[in-house]
Amino acid sequence: MSSPEAGRKGTFTINRLEALTDAVFAIVMTLLVLDLSIKGIPQSSVQAELPRRLFELWPGFLSYAMSFIILGMVWLSHHRIFHYIKQANPMLIWINILFLMFIALVPFSTRLMADYLWQQVPFVVYGINLFLALILRLALWNYASGKSRLVDSSINPIVIKRLKLFIGIVPPTMFLVMIGVSFLNTIAGWVILWLLIPYGVLSQRLVGSE
Repeated sequence: MSSPEAGRKGTFTINRLEALTDAVFAIVMTLLVLDLSIKGIPQSSVQAELPRRLFELWPGFLSYAMSFIILGMVWLSHHRIFHYIKQANPMLIWINILFLMFIALVPFSTRLMADYLWQQVPFVVYGINLFLALILRLALWNYASGKSRLVDSSINPIVIKRLKLFIGIVPPTMFLVMIGVSFLNTIAGWVILWLLIPYGVLSQRLVGSE
């Protein structure tokens, strides 16, 4: 329950915004797997056809695994940001809603990439999808932490800078580089995409703690 003081300032408790974010991530990550299905094999042909049809799904499994891991890392770092945000106002809420709008689009861009795995256009669509989501997350952190607007005023300025750099700036920059590289070679773009996984683990250490 928000305090009268918070109400007068036009701020809100952060709990419901975090709950909405968690729910969207949970639904989106679940939707990713729904495209992985095999239908229409006659019972008499299952033994002969099923292994081949399963093998043909490998682009879908690859895209699914990539998106699931990336969304998991985005959720984890988003949760870390919200650890320092103590209240919300309408501006923060709308930035977060726009962020979630692009997160909710990930199953579509993942399916597109799975259907045309080595084609550049689906790969670029996927990259732009996540780039825009991460740019909005950077905007969210810049807004919340600017002038200690919605974070604890006692927060260490070094933590603010580390979060901005390692969680805010570097990930969308990597996606931008990935998109650019894909114009030369889509496979090289995929390599950069996979490099996001070890970076996601490393960034949690680079950010440090209070």
